[in-house]
Amino acid sequence: MPLLHRSIGTRLGANLREAGSLDPEGASRTLAVVDEYVRELRPYRATLGAIATSAMRRASNGAAFARTVEERLGVPLEILSGEREAELSFRGATANLARAGECVGVLDVGGGSAEYASGAGKLESSVSCEIGAVRLSEAIPALLGAVVPPDIAALEAQAREYARVRLEPLRAFARPERVLAVGGTMFNAAAILAQRDREGVDGVVVTRQQLGALARTFLAMDMPTRRAQPHISPQRADIFPAGLLIVDEALHLVGAGACTISQMDLLYGYLVEKYGR
Repeated sequence: MPLLHRSIGTRLGANLREAGSLDPEGASRTLAVVDEYVRELRPYRATLGAIATSAMRRASNGAAFARTVEERLGVPLEILSGEREAELSFRGATANLARAGECVGVLDVGGGSAEYASGAGKLESSVSCEIGAVRLSEAIPALLGAVVPPDIAALEAQAREYARVRLEPLRAFARPERVLAVGGTMFNAAAILAQRDREGVDGVVVTRQQLGALARTFLAMDMPTRRAQPHISPQRADIFPAGLLIVDEALHLVGAGACTISQMDLLYGYLVEKYGR
C-alpha cells in the first residue's frame, strides 16, 4: 500500500533534440526535486531505488548526470531502455487485472517517447517509439499555445501526421480487447473529462472522440487560459494537446476506440518487480 505518492514535472528533456545534452535548467530542477524527495523519504527509513527514462538515455551527457544523481541518492540510477519502459508499464498496469486471459495493450505516452506493450496474461510483445508530448511540441511549436493558431484544423492534421509516422510500428500489433493508458497526459485528460482530481481517475474510460475534441479545445486556448482550466496540471498545459493527439493516433493504429486509465504505471511495475506487492 503506498504511503506517499508525489509527482513533480521538471522537464528534464526540454530542448534536448536528438542526441543533444540535457538542459542545464532542467537538470538543476531535477536535482532540486531529487533532494526534496530524499528529505521527504527519510522519516520512512525507505530503501531507495531510482530509474530514468527517455531524456537520460538520449542525452549525450546522460551518464554524467546519472552519476551526479547517484551521489545525491547513494544508490545506482537505472537508465531504462525503451523496451524496459514498456515492460514495466505493462507489469504495473496489469498487476491487478482479474481477467487473466484477456488480450490487453498498455500505452504509455511520455515526454520523449511512447511505449506500447501487449499480451494475454503475460507480456508478449512491446515497442518504444521515438515520439512524446515534449518532442512533438518542440517539432511543431504552434502546439504550445503561445498564441491561438489561426487554423486549428491544419495544425491538428500536421501534428497527427508527424506522430503517425513515428508510431507506425504499432500497426504490427494484434487488436487488443482493451487498452490501458498510463502517464500524465491521460491522468490529466481523465481528470478534466470526469471532473475529479488526478489521484482519483483509475478506471475512467476515455474515447478517441473525447481525445480529439479535448485536443481541439485546448488548441483554441492561449497559455494563460489553458493553465486556468480545472484539473489541468499547470506544468503540463503547454504540451497537453500534443500528448492527446499522440494517444489518439496510437489508439487508431492498434484498432482501439477507447482506453481505460490505470494509475498502476511504470513506477508501480518497477516496485512490484523489485520489492514484490
